[in-house]
Amino acid sequence: MSDSPAPSMRRNDLDWIRVSAFGLLILYHVALVYAPYDWHIHSAHTFPWLHEALLLTNPWRLTLLFLVSGAALRFMTARRTAAQTLKARAERLIPPLLFGALVLVPIQSWVEALDKGGFTGNFADWLWHEFGPAGLADGVPVNHLWFIVYIAVYSLVAVALMTRPALMARAEAWLVRNTAGWRILVVPLVYLIVIRIVLFPIFGITNKLTWDFYNHFLSLGAFLFGFLIVGHQGVWAELERRRHLSLIVALIALPIMMWQAAHPGGGTWFGVPRAVVFAIDQWAVITAILGYGSRYLRKTPGPALPYLVDATFPLYLAHQTVLVVAVWFIRPANLPAPLEAACLVGVTFGISLLIYEVVRRIPLIRPLWGLKPFPAPVGRPRYHRRRRLLMIGMGAPVLALTAVLIGVATWPGFDHARQYLSELGGASAPMPLIFNGGVFIAGAMCIAAGVGFGLAINALTGRWFVAGLTAVVFTLAGIGLAASSLYPWPDPRHMAINLGLGIQLAPLLLLWGLWSHVDMKRLKIFLAVVFVAMAVLTAFTYHLVLPGTVNDANVGWWERGYAIILVGWVGIAAFVIERRLKAHAGRD
Repeated sequence: MSDSPAPSMRRNDLDWIRVSAFGLLILYHVALVYAPYDWHIHSAHTFPWLHEALLLTNPWRLTLLFLVSGAALRFMTARRTAAQTLKARAERLIPPLLFGALVLVPIQSWVEALDKGGFTGNFADWLWHEFGPAGLADGVPVNHLWFIVYIAVYSLVAVALMTRPALMARAEAWLVRNTAGWRILVVPLVYLIVIRIVLFPIFGITNKLTWDFYNHFLSLGAFLFGFLIVGHQGVWAELERRRHLSLIVALIALPIMMWQAAHPGGGTWFGVPRAVVFAIDQWAVITAILGYGSRYLRKTPGPALPYLVDATFPLYLAHQTVLVVAVWFIRPANLPAPLEAACLVGVTFGISLLIYEVVRRIPLIRPLWGLKPFPAPVGRPRYHRRRRLLMIGMGAPVLALTAVLIGVATWPGFDHARQYLSELGGASAPMPLIFNGGVFIAGAMCIAAGVGFGLAINALTGRWFVAGLTAVVFTLAGIGLAASSLYPWPDPRHMAINLGLGIQLAPLLLLWGLWSHVDMKRLKIFLAVVFVAMAVLTAFTYHLVLPGTVNDANVGWWERGYAIILVGWVGIAAFVIERRLKAHAGRD
């Protein structure tokens, strides 16, 4: 009987491990905000004990990710030649790397430069600083995207190995033979100890491809290990058999490693004892995770796994930029550290997932976020135009929020309590083009969403009259937004934005249009609540009730709440109705 499983077999345990490791990475980066390390941005709270606490994951997290990534590449090669594998890797890795380096990383780099006092200009100035001749001469920073660079280069090594099948077979056989039985715990451990003692003191870890030799011996070694052994059941059987021992060793090594890191004498004997314990913890945790995962998760896909696997790459791309910006905005509130950390975790995961939910529905930008293109449809799917218009509606609130956040970030000292959002596009704003451009595009997206809502109502219920009214209300709102951005306040023509106030009726119109539809009860309740909330806020902000509640000292916060509801509900309603159209098309 063959020792290797079918190469096309999906390994649920490795998928769970990869998803969990990336989720842990986000929590790790939140912890770095409070740790005594030179990270991109810090909280006002710093905890020295995190120096030791972060050793819970530091030794093994990325090494495990490289190992799993190598295994995933091997599965990808099951039905591909070396050239096809190389093409697939390039299509998956190069677009998000370029997009991240040109769009996502500059945002976090700019915030970091402002925070550390090394830069005082606006974002446009920073882009020229980064991508002008002097900036390009210093290299383009990739920050957390170094992992993608390394995966791309290591994939080239694996593809080169594929072109020498005899050599690859010998390497695989040697590795399997020398990790049989007890060797699975000892042989890789000896390798890790040697490179930790010999290479780490010289090179450290730089995350710079051209001068990171310890990291290459560690990460490329793990990548090729996963690539070569993933198909051999004997290796996995040994990992399962020795999982309890691995866990015990890891639990013993961890406190010793923490003590060595905290104690002034922990680096004695040229750091050799510390390197040995570090490597023991590193490999013991990895083998324990692989063993327990293979034992209990291999045949456990779970309903959430396909979604999480698909979301992992976009979340990885987005999370650090979201986190850095979140710290920049949340830190001035001077929240207690536990509450601030909880906010950072929630905002980072929440906004990153929101980004994923938007981009995964837009075919043109899926590859930029590391997602595979949609498969070519057989024939033309029903309601494809309506659904695409609604997808635009999902993106409108995100774009509007992004324009506001960037506009505020470019205006130090912007007073949220007293200043209106429209001032971000006025003459006194440092960079009015960002806000006005975002609002103009959001207005155009609002028009498209209105057409999508109207067509969707007509498709689901046949109520063409209310469908037309809904489209008209959204169109007027979009025109008002676009016009207000072309004529910033205090230009009198800016008041064209009042055309957008009719969108307050849109939830009621949607509720009317969908009333006869037996499904979507929760959406109907949501639309009713939105309409009531906007009516209440309107009554307060226009002083129709309790005059004086809204005043010059707090009017900005009232406007923020009103704007969030006014714009945000559109994305939620568009998402729910687009899903209903998809299901409706499937039934037909």
